[in-house]
Amino acid sequence: MKKSVKIFLILFSIPVLLLAFGVVVISWKQEALTQQAIQQINQSFNGELVLAKSRISPFANFPYISIDLQGLKFYGEKDSQERPMYEVQDLYVGFSVLDILRGNYEVKSIKLKGGFLHLVKNEAGEINLLTAKNVTNNDDSEGEALDFSLQSIKLDSFDLSFLDEQNGLMYTAHIKNIQTTVSSVDALLDLNLAGDFTFDVESQGKPTFFVDKNIRLNLDLAYDTDRGYLDLSPSSVWLEESLFSASGHISELLQAPQLDLKIEGQKPDFNLFAAFLPKEVAAALNDYQNQGEIFFIGTIRGAVSEGEAPAIAIEFGCDNAYFLRADNQRRVEDLRFVGFYTNGSERSLKTSEFRLQNFNAKPDKGFFQADLLIRDFLDPYIKVKINADLDLDFVGEFFELEDFEGLSGQVLLTMDFDELVDLEGSAADFSQMQKSLQSELRLKDLRFAIKGYPYPVEKVQAHAIMTEGRVQLNQLKFNIKDSDFSFKGELSDFPALLHQQDKAIQVSLEAQSKAVLLGQLLEQEESENLRDLRLHLSFETKAKDLFDFEFLPVGKFKIEDFYAQLDNFPHTFHDFDAEVEIEKDALHVKKFKGEIDQTDFMLIGKVDNFSKWMKDSLDGQSTIQLSISSKQLHLNDLLTYNGVNYLPESWREETLRNLQAAGKIVLDFQKHAFQSADFYLDNLTSLTTLHPLKLENFTGRAHLEDDYLLLEDFGGKMGVSSFVVNMGYNLGEPANPKNDYLHFRAPALDLDALMGFQGFEEDTNHQEAFNVFQLPFRNMEFKAVIQQLNYHTFWLRDVNASMRSQKDHFIYLDTLSLKVADGSLAVKGYFNGSNPDEIYFHSEMQADKLDLDKLLFKFENFGQDYLINDNLHGLVSGTIKSKFLVYPDLTPIVDKSEATMDLTVYQGSLVNFTPLSALSSYFGDRNLNRVRFDTLSNTFELKGGVLHIPSMNINSSLGFIELSGRQSLDLNMDYFIRVPLAMVTQVGFRALFGGKNKNEVDPEQEDAIVFRDGNRRTRFVNINMTGTPEDYKIALRRDQNQR
Repeated sequence: MKKSVKIFLILFSIPVLLLAFGVVVISWKQEALTQQAIQQINQSFNGELVLAKSRISPFANFPYISIDLQGLKFYGEKDSQERPMYEVQDLYVGFSVLDILRGNYEVKSIKLKGGFLHLVKNEAGEINLLTAKNVTNNDDSEGEALDFSLQSIKLDSFDLSFLDEQNGLMYTAHIKNIQTTVSSVDALLDLNLAGDFTFDVESQGKPTFFVDKNIRLNLDLAYDTDRGYLDLSPSSVWLEESLFSASGHISELLQAPQLDLKIEGQKPDFNLFAAFLPKEVAAALNDYQNQGEIFFIGTIRGAVSEGEAPAIAIEFGCDNAYFLRADNQRRVEDLRFVGFYTNGSERSLKTSEFRLQNFNAKPDKGFFQADLLIRDFLDPYIKVKINADLDLDFVGEFFELEDFEGLSGQVLLTMDFDELVDLEGSAADFSQMQKSLQSELRLKDLRFAIKGYPYPVEKVQAHAIMTEGRVQLNQLKFNIKDSDFSFKGELSDFPALLHQQDKAIQVSLEAQSKAVLLGQLLEQEESENLRDLRLHLSFETKAKDLFDFEFLPVGKFKIEDFYAQLDNFPHTFHDFDAEVEIEKDALHVKKFKGEIDQTDFMLIGKVDNFSKWMKDSLDGQSTIQLSISSKQLHLNDLLTYNGVNYLPESWREETLRNLQAAGKIVLDFQKHAFQSADFYLDNLTSLTTLHPLKLENFTGRAHLEDDYLLLEDFGGKMGVSSFVVNMGYNLGEPANPKNDYLHFRAPALDLDALMGFQGFEEDTNHQEAFNVFQLPFRNMEFKAVIQQLNYHTFWLRDVNASMRSQKDHFIYLDTLSLKVADGSLAVKGYFNGSNPDEIYFHSEMQADKLDLDKLLFKFENFGQDYLINDNLHGLVSGTIKSKFLVYPDLTPIVDKSEATMDLTVYQGSLVNFTPLSALSSYFGDRNLNRVRFDTLSNTFELKGGVLHIPSMNINSSLGFIELSGRQSLDLNMDYFIRVPLAMVTQVGFRALFGGKNKNEVDPEQEDAIVFRDGNRRTRFVNINMTGTPEDYKIALRRDQNQR
C-alpha cells in the first residue's frame, strides 16, 4: 500500500473515530442528561414537562451530534389531561464532538420538527406559559443550567399561535421552514433569519381580511449585547407577491425597548395593495391589467412596554393609474388617491385615524369622486363625501358580477356625511352637524337577473335621502315577471345606529303590490297568490340592541293596516294590527287582531323561553300561552280553500259568535331533539247561529310524543249535548306498539241538533255523500257509551257500542246495544268497504218489543226514499239477518240487498195497507184503512228488491185473515188473501162473482169458496191482488196451498 494512501486513511479515520467515540460517550450520557434536566426543570415549574423517549441522531444536525427528544410536551398543570401548551414531535439538541471529549456540553444547535406552541394572554395580562413555568416579570433569579452557545436554530413544520383574550385577537404562524444562523465576535452577535410561513389573524374566533398570507423573510440583524441594541439592516420581507424593504433599530432591548423601524414598498402596479387584501379579492385583480405610480411607506417609532405602544404612521397612494379588463376592454382610468393612517396621540385604536383623500376614478361612462375620514376605531366617527354617476351596464361588465346578469341602469349618489362636529359642543355645533348629514341616492331604470333564477328584476326605480340623520326611502319599485312591488321606509336616527348608541330608534317599512304571484315566483303552481297587498311594519328598539343580542333584539314589533286578497283562499284579509314585545327570553303578543271577510279575531299570548328554538341544542321547555276572542267567526271564511270546504254540510255556513278560548302549549326538547308537545285547553265558549247551540266549558289535553297523539278528557257542552273524548292515534310508523283508539262518553248527545237534521221531507242524493271508505283505514278500536242519543227525532237510551276498523277497509261492529221505542235493540256485524263503490253491511239484529210508531227506518229504492213504518204499527220482536248494499251515507239499497226477518208483531195494525184498502168496497162498513190485529208472526225474506211473505194467520178486527204473497219495492204486488165470506157485502159479492147473489154460488166451488175445515162451516173468499196501488186487479183464485 502506498504511503500516501495510508496517510489518507489515517487522517480520514481520525474524525470517524472521534465521531464514533462521541456517539458512544453521548449514548452513555444522554439518558442521564435528559432525565436530570427534566427533573430539575419540573421542580421549578407549576406545570409539567413530559418526554416520551430520547435517542441519538448523529446526522439530523450534522456536523453536530444530536439528542432527539421525541414527544416532548408541556402541560399547564401537573398530571393534567388537557391539551398541552406546546408539543414537539422531534427536538434535536446538537453538541460538538470535540466539546464532548473535553467534557463541555454546550448546545450548539437546536432544531424543532413538527408540533405547536399556543400562548394565551388572559384578561389580567398573564401569559399562560410564563405562569405555568413560574416565571414573572420581576424574576431575576438565575439557576444552574446547561451552558448554551447556539450557532443555529431551525424550525420545520411548526405552528405558533398567540391569543389575546383582552381584545379577542389571535395570531397564528404556520411555519414551513425557518433557520437562524448566529455568529459572534466579542459582544456583537450577527444573526440571519430566513424562512417561509403563512400568517392568520382572527377576531373573536372569526377570520379577518388578513388570513392565509404567505410571508417570506430574509432579515439581517446585529445585536450588541453590551448596549442591548438591535440593528436591522435593510432586509427583505415578501408579503404574497409584493416585496417590502425593512430597516431600523431597537435600542434598550432588555429594559424598555425603543423602536425606530421603517417599511417601504414600491411597485408599478396594484399588487402592493393586493398583498393586504383577502385572497379571493386579490385573485380578482388578475382579471385586470393595471398600472400606476404606487407607493407605501410605514414607520414604527417609540417605546414598547406595559401599557405603552409605539407610534404607527402609514402613507400610501397612487397616481396616473388605470384598470383594464382584458376580456372585454372595459377601462377605468385617471385613478388616483392618497391615504394615511396613524394610531394617534394615545397610540391606540381610540385615537387612530384613517384618511382617504381625493379619490377619483373615471369609467367609460360617468364618474366617481370621494373623500373619507374615520376617527376612533372603537367607536368610529366618519366624514365622507361622495359624488358619483355610474352606468350599471358598465359596472356589470367591468366587474363581471357572476350573481347578477344583464345589469343595466343608472346610479346617482350624492353624500355629505360629517359626524366629526363635537357632540358635546354648543347647540350651534349640533345644528351644524345635522345640516352636514345630507345624502341622496337615485336608481333609474335598473334591471338585473339573479343567477339561477328564471325571471329578471326589472323597472327598478328608487329614491332615498338622509336629512339630519334621518334616512327616508321615498320610493323603491320593481317588477318580477307579473308581480309588482313598491316600498317606502324610514330610519329615525342613522348616526345612533352607526355608533350603536343607547338611544331609541325606529325602523318602518310600507309595502304595496297589485299582485304577488307566489306560484310564479316560486315556480310552484299550487302556491298561493296575493292581490292588492298593503302592509306597514315598524320596529322600535335601542340602537345598541340591534348589535348586542343573542337571538332576537329587544324591542317592539308592529304590523299595521295589513290588507290582502288570496286566490285559492278566496277571502279578504283586512284591518290587521299586531304588536309584539321582544324581551331577552320571552315574546309578549300584546295584540294580534284582524278580519277575514266578516270574521274578526283577537289573539293575546306569551312565548316563554323562545330562545331555545334558536340554539344548536334544543334541550328544555318552551311555553306558549294563548287567549283568542272573536265577535263573529264564519267557518266558511276560514275553512274553505281552493273551493273545497271540509266541514259537514250543515256546518259550512255556520257562524260562531262571542268566541272566547284560552289555553297553553308546552314544547319539550331533550337530547337535542323534539320530545313532546302538550296543548291544554283551559276554556272555550261560544254561540252558534244556524243550529243554534251554545258551546260551553270545553277543556282537555292533547299530548304528542314519539309520533303518538293522545287526547285526554277533551270535550265540553254544545246545547243539550255534553261529551268527552279520549283518543290515541299513531302519526308515524304503523309498527308503533301503541294501539289506536277512540273512546267517547256522553251523558247526552243530540245528533240532530249537531248535524242540523230537518226531517225526511226531502230526498237525499245518497250516491254523492261523503264516502269514508275512500280514505286510508288503520287498525283502530272505537267505543262509545251514551246515556241519551237523539237521532232523527228519536231519543235512544243506554247506547253502548264497540267497533273495530281494519286496514283492509272492514269495520267490525262487535256490539251495539241500545234502548229505543220502549224496547231494546242489539246489533252485531261488519261493513265490507274493500271496494268503496260497493259497500256491504252484514248484520244480525235482535229486537225486543220495539214500538214501530216510535221507530223510523229509512231505505232507498230506485232513487226514492221510503219509511218502513208508514203501514205497519205495533210492538215488534225478533231477529233480522241481512246483507245490505249501502250508499256512502249507509242508507240501504234494498233492491240489491238480502235479509231474513223472523219477526213477531204484537198489538199491531195495518194502516193504509194497499192490499186491504183496495178491498174496502167489497167489505161493507168495515174500515179496511186501519186493521188491528193481536199477533203477527212470520219469517219474511227480502231478496232482489222483492219482499216474500209466507202464508200467515192474522187475528184482526176483520176477523180471521190469511195473507201471503210478495211485493217488490217498485210497489208491484202479488198477494193472496183469504177473508171470511161473511165480511163480503152483497154488492161486493156480485162484483167478485160476476153479478151472482150469495145464494146462487155453488158452495162446493173450491176456487171461490172453501170451508176452513169440515167441523166448521165458515166460508172464505180466496182473492188474488196484482198490480200497483194506482193500477191493480182483483180476482178470485184457488187456494194457493192446495194447487
